[in-house]
Amino acid sequence: MKLAIREEEKLQRSFTLAEELLERTYLHNLTKYEVSPIPAHIANITVRQNIRLFQITKIVYDKNEDVTEKLINIYNTVGSLGSSLALIIDSDGKEVQLYIGIRSGNVLSAQDGLEKSFKGNFPGTQLKNIRNSQIETLIDHLFTGDFSKEQRTVCSVTGIPAFKDVEQDQYIQGLEKLIDAMRGEKFSALFLADAVDLNGAEKTRQGYEELYTNLTPFKETTITSGQNDSFAVVKGITEGITNTINDSITKTQSFTEGKTEGSSDSVTDTKAPNILSATVKTLFGGKVSTAQGITRNYNENQSSTTGNSTTEGVSRATSNTKNSGETKTEGSSRTMQVQFENKTVSQLLTKIDEQLDRLRHAEDLGLWHYSCYFLADDEQTARVAATNYQSLIRGNNSALEGSSINVWKPGHIQKDLLMEYLSRFSHPSLSQQEGLNSQLSKVNGGTLINSRELAIAYGLPRKSVSGIPVIETAEFGRNVYRVDLQQEDRTIRLGNIYYMGQKEPTNVELNVESLAMHTFVTGSTGSGKSNTIYNLVNELDKQNVRFLIIEPAKGEYKNIFGGRPDVRVFGTNPSFAPLLKINPFRFPDAIHVLEHIDRLIEIFNACWPMYAAMPAVLREAVENVYEEAGWDLEKSIHFEPIPVYPTLKQLVIILPAVIERSAYSEEVKSNYVGSLVTRVKSLTMGLVGNIFVDQEVPNEHLFDENCIVDLSRVGSSETKSLLMGILFMRLQEHRMANSTGMNNPLRHITVLEEAHHLLRKTSVTQSDEGANLQGKSVEMLTNAISEMRTYGEGFIIADQSPNLLDPSVIRNTNTKIIMRLPDGNDRVEVGASASLNDEQLNEISKLETGVAIVYQNNWLQPVLSKIDYFGSAIPFSYSHNPKQALKEQRGKMTKVMQLLLRSRLSYKIASDAKYVEECVEFVGKSDLPAYKRFQVTYALENLLATNELIYWDEEHFNKLAQIISELIDGDRLVNYSKSSLDIVVFTEKFLRALATYVDPGNAELSLAVMQCLLYEYAMKFPSFASFYEEWCAYEMKVRETI
Repeated sequence: MKLAIREEEKLQRSFTLAEELLERTYLHNLTKYEVSPIPAHIANITVRQNIRLFQITKIVYDKNEDVTEKLINIYNTVGSLGSSLALIIDSDGKEVQLYIGIRSGNVLSAQDGLEKSFKGNFPGTQLKNIRNSQIETLIDHLFTGDFSKEQRTVCSVTGIPAFKDVEQDQYIQGLEKLIDAMRGEKFSALFLADAVDLNGAEKTRQGYEELYTNLTPFKETTITSGQNDSFAVVKGITEGITNTINDSITKTQSFTEGKTEGSSDSVTDTKAPNILSATVKTLFGGKVSTAQGITRNYNENQSSTTGNSTTEGVSRATSNTKNSGETKTEGSSRTMQVQFENKTVSQLLTKIDEQLDRLRHAEDLGLWHYSCYFLADDEQTARVAATNYQSLIRGNNSALEGSSINVWKPGHIQKDLLMEYLSRFSHPSLSQQEGLNSQLSKVNGGTLINSRELAIAYGLPRKSVSGIPVIETAEFGRNVYRVDLQQEDRTIRLGNIYYMGQKEPTNVELNVESLAMHTFVTGSTGSGKSNTIYNLVNELDKQNVRFLIIEPAKGEYKNIFGGRPDVRVFGTNPSFAPLLKINPFRFPDAIHVLEHIDRLIEIFNACWPMYAAMPAVLREAVENVYEEAGWDLEKSIHFEPIPVYPTLKQLVIILPAVIERSAYSEEVKSNYVGSLVTRVKSLTMGLVGNIFVDQEVPNEHLFDENCIVDLSRVGSSETKSLLMGILFMRLQEHRMANSTGMNNPLRHITVLEEAHHLLRKTSVTQSDEGANLQGKSVEMLTNAISEMRTYGEGFIIADQSPNLLDPSVIRNTNTKIIMRLPDGNDRVEVGASASLNDEQLNEISKLETGVAIVYQNNWLQPVLSKIDYFGSAIPFSYSHNPKQALKEQRGKMTKVMQLLLRSRLSYKIASDAKYVEECVEFVGKSDLPAYKRFQVTYALENLLATNELIYWDEEHFNKLAQIISELIDGDRLVNYSKSSLDIVVFTEKFLRALATYVDPGNAELSLAVMQCLLYEYAMKFPSFASFYEEWCAYEMKVRETI
């Protein structure tokens, strides 16, 4: 059924135009349009005046923030400044370079706004400002490629970007997907988006609303049809007579006046008659059909009436009425209603609603005219890149408008002019060619999208690609907030706040007094742990806090601080540093001997695997060796005016005897001898034997001055642990003995490197053999560390693996400095103690070198810090000439031997005061046991007064032989020489070896020394006595022949 009020032909033309406007079907045929000549305002665009670019070299994301929303913030900033936004991908097939920039009439403001907004939303992201000349080179490369502009193919991609139906944490629309898909291919991509101002957005919205209004009448048609019938019959008879007389006089006067005025205007333009014409003009501009009419009317009337009336009458009436009637009514009614819906119009109206909804978002977020252009040296690469990008950005609502790809191949007549537009970061303007059936004569190559959609189209890579690292980081504090900071507290600088991969000007300072409650520093190799400790030590030294560094590995610290004049360095190899000398049995006067024995046994338990009754046996042997040295253990006094302390060499002698007289079985005794005696004896041999001696380094040098103890050349981990433990014990006793009060301010710091050697994690369970001795010993050490803070002693405990340390070590440290740790168990172990959440824990494995998580217990939250680089190293310089030292040592030893053996020599020496004093000094610094050293020095000092020496008497030869054998290790010489049973060969080998210690030019002295050494060896090993007698007989014969 045709309706006269609407014309179907007009409606059809409107549909065609509406589809072009709403679905933008014209975008599929852009290559068939003619590129318009470049207008002046675009032709005048230059790099220097209008274009700026930044290269994105690193992207940093916060895990807890929505990346898309932050991109919207950035793009809104640019749009609010009325600028165009450009994004460039340039791939050489191996690496990708990513650029973001602007085109603006106010280029400096737009550039500053983009940079600050980017850094504000993505702190840590690195933007490299590209110079104008570099921008020009880049643009030239985009459009010429490896060959020439003529060979480049250009593909444009248009459409509405939309989110895919996936969870936010599964975002799959980042540009890394495009870059990975095109890996190995050379291509470039230019993304252009022109900001649309509010007036433009409002006009677009009004245009859609008008279009909706005009299409609505055509959406539905309703037809209603009805029918009704009725019939009636009536009969009646009336008779009547009426007589009437009337007289009437009437006078009437009337006056009337009227006036009417009218007007009508009409203007009509009949080009392209269409019900949508006004809407098209609002949306896109151009000529349209309009009609306008004006009608005006004016009326005026007046009336006047005058009248008189007189009436007289007589009336008489007679009436007779008779009625009869019949009524019959029949009726029927039928109604029909039919409703028609034009689905095409309905769909168009739905799309208009969706477009209006997009525009409402655009009013809040901004509106853009957007398109993307791919360029490559061959059509296939450009087309593949375009199709990958098209599929990447399409989502749930992308079908609202058509998505299209247009290809301008080499040789296309319009391509050069198109590139001229693009080189100025502008969309091309296109006009309809003849024969193209379109309602639109002028079009633009882009499509309208809001800022949320632009954030999808310009979706920065969410994962690293070749050339662009992408990092997700957890958030840390940006300032150090302390709970109970006092203004008078001392602080030291550690570095700067490091936030989202970027160093900030805010300083990170540590409270010095908090460091007295100890510090834990951890990090894998190469993470910057050592540099961090260098800074701590150096800054504390500026606060007059002295340091002791115990380093069991690498030996780096002496090359950093060792060259300073106020630093002492001790080592375990005399060729590289002065030798560390320490007696485990020595203790300060204020310490009870039994108290010291308890600590010493605990150190052995912590460093050696001890089981069953071993600790008890060792303790009994230690007590015996003190008693033999002259100590009353209960009263902690020595029987001599000057206390004498035993040594490990004496313990080696006593320990087998203690085991032998015990009630254990022979097998157990054998096991104990093989375990305990062997370990103790190993400490009296080699380089270590030169360390554990009675003539030790004073405590004041080790614990009250700046000192470095390098244990890196000790091969055995057990020996390293024992050395560290003994140093720790001596430090604790020194602090206790010299305490001046409680809760002293920090005055000394001890650095324990590779602390697991001493404070290793142990099992908390009890074994079949007895209690967990090692665990209890480590617990004792950790408790001692906690208690020592009251004396002003702080510890910096450093280790590469927190999981190897006893948990209490980490728990009892107030300051945590955590650097890169790849192992998950290590991260969990240390992270919980620094108030880190799960995301911050995972961040530990990704920390850059020199970046640390820092936390003190009175801070509100941990912070990331870029630790200052320590560049003030003063390497340790140590000159040691072994031959010269040996020569000097041999000369002094020769003098002492001549004095002690003077009665057995044929020649006499002048034992004047200077000579004797030199000998006293040498013996005083020797490694003789303390009591023997005192005896010898006392005898030598009396020599000047009495001219007699007890050792010159023949009856004291055994004492003389014992002293000489301890000054010169006779056992070593005999063991070297006794491989030959021939006395002549034996003597030759022995004298060659003895020449190392005594001047070989004095044969008589050498033989006298040799006799003492062989005698003492025969006394210790009776099996050697017969050989000694044979040697003596042989030497007597030799002398007789001479």
